[in-house]
Amino acid sequence: MSGAIRVAVVDEYPAQVRGIADALADVDGFEVVIRANSGSEALAQMDDAAPDVVIVEPWMRSGDGLALIEAVRLQYPAVAVIAFSRMWDAGHVEEAAAAGARAHLPKDTPPEDLPALIRHVRTGAEVRPVPPEARDGRPTLTAREREVMRLLASGKTNHEIATELYVTDETVKFHVRNIFRKLRVDNRTQAAYQAARLGIVG
Repeated sequence: MSGAIRVAVVDEYPAQVRGIADALADVDGFEVVIRANSGSEALAQMDDAAPDVVIVEPWMRSGDGLALIEAVRLQYPAVAVIAFSRMWDAGHVEEAAAAGARAHLPKDTPPEDLPALIRHVRTGAEVRPVPPEARDGRPTLTAREREVMRLLASGKTNHEIATELYVTDETVKFHVRNIFRKLRVDNRTQAAYQAARLGIVG
């Protein structure tokens, strides 16, 4: 199918993989080139299958969904990754984004909406749900952001924070940017003050 958007579908449940593949099967311009039940299984097929888009459940029991997202970001930067999960609270959305997911779709997304959403993400657009806990207008830091904020307030550098939390420096930078944006501050000193004032850190 020349010119089709090539899609990889990765989920621990074969029925979920089949459901997404079926939703795209009758739509012109799409070809499902990988059907996998773990991140490692999908990664082993990436070179030969050459997908344009990877749709993946980041929190599979195999534990390698997020690792797949990070591997795609690093090894196949032109490939768009869509996190497709029942987990879409602020913490999970931002964890997937930090790993490299360009979009995050709840699993109850209507199948008929998938083709348009995939095309939209392929243009470079980002799609994120608005988590319920973020709708009251108050700054809400995720559990991971609170950890980063606590270490930041103690004077640790990004690299020291990354080492302590077993994440990459880039992931810490992502969280710090989000913290600054949510607290509406420009630097670490202001962030520490605001976090203490709001009771986010002690």
